[in-house]
Amino acid sequence: MNNQKYQYSYNINESANEEDFFVCCKLIEKNLPGVKKEKLLIDVDGSLIQIYHYANKKIVIFDDYYVDAVYINSNVKLDAIIGRKSIY
Repeated sequence: MNNQKYQYSYNINESANEEDFFVCCKLIEKNLPGVKKEKLLIDVDGSLIQIYHYANKKIVIFDDYYVDAVYINSNVKLDAIIGRKSIY
């Protein structure tokens, strides 16, 4: 998306999957009190991008049809919230 660096990255699904994308969105919204959500972005290929801001940090969830995956790039550790470990 851009050259911004993220501390954490989570692979959610090896294929684009709208249901998994929205499950991740709901987990973030439910478990991070005070999280701020931007308007849902929809790319020309149907990919979905949801950006959140929490404690002056950014969380971006992708349902990416070009890459064919659902993944999260974040500066907030989300291991306990989404039940997965970051790939870095």
